[in-house]
Amino acid sequence: MDSPQITVMAYSKDSFMSRKVADLESALQFAEYPTVWVNVTGFSAIPKLEKLLDLRGFPSRLSSRPTAHPRVVIFPDYVFVLLYQVYETQGGLKREKTALILKDNLVITVQEREGDVFNPVREGIRRGEGLFRERGSDYLLFALLEAVVGNYVPIIERISSQMEELEGRILAKPDAGLLRRIHGLRRDILFMRRTIFPLLEAFRKLRLEGGSFFRGEGAKFMEELHEHVAEVLDILEGQRELANSLVELYYSTLSTKTNDIIRILTVVSTIFIPLTFITGVYGMNFGYMPELHWRYGYPAALLGMLGISVTMLGYFKKKGWL
Repeated sequence: MDSPQITVMAYSKDSFMSRKVADLESALQFAEYPTVWVNVTGFSAIPKLEKLLDLRGFPSRLSSRPTAHPRVVIFPDYVFVLLYQVYETQGGLKREKTALILKDNLVITVQEREGDVFNPVREGIRRGEGLFRERGSDYLLFALLEAVVGNYVPIIERISSQMEELEGRILAKPDAGLLRRIHGLRRDILFMRRTIFPLLEAFRKLRLEGGSFFRGEGAKFMEELHEHVAEVLDILEGQRELANSLVELYYSTLSTKTNDIIRILTVVSTIFIPLTFITGVYGMNFGYMPELHWRYGYPAALLGMLGISVTMLGYFKKKGWL
């Protein structure tokens, strides 16, 4: 098993340091800073963290389940948060389990693999922007959670823009490929909803039961985080309804187009009904028909019928009826 990659960021109002360390013991040697953030890649490090920090509870069992749901657990001396970061890949949406631990002046983030959504937080700390340097570990936890929730928004916005594009294409020319794309977007919306919805209860619990871990305006920040999740879920609910409307629009447009085709073909059939009737009655048995004694009359008639059929098929295909 590969050893976890560990990065430490420690800071105060006037000082800052960031470095990679070889082991967890080294990562915990910066207690003189008011706030210390330890980022670990690899969930195999959690059992060792439990021992080093005396984390009495069960964070390793909570985070080791493959289908663990996002949740918050409040312990007497620390807070454990489990949630998912979401990424867009060529194969669709993927999510990565992420654990966060708040204890005293220490915040620990544990990820499954390299790469995350925390770069804005890192840059804010490094440059001394915002409230990072002025506030403690409770604000850092809020900022990290807000970064995860904030990353959901551009993904949801791209889903919205794709649905707006599909709406125009459906009205112009509905086809089976568009219906498949709509169903794909519906799956993405349900995927996002399943990922985000448990956070509503988790952050409510963090806001109501974790008051002892948040100083000053910390509780207010947690309330903002809870409201942010509620807003994101409202957007997702609107998208879900829009996706259902797009399916209805697709079938409605397809039905309207089919009715137009049937109307045109009905007109054509109606024109030829009396002509067919007259031909059936007389049988085209006239004495003076030049084609009757033409040597190539029969093959010419067959070629004419074939040409008419091919022309009609080409016309129908051009009009999008086939």
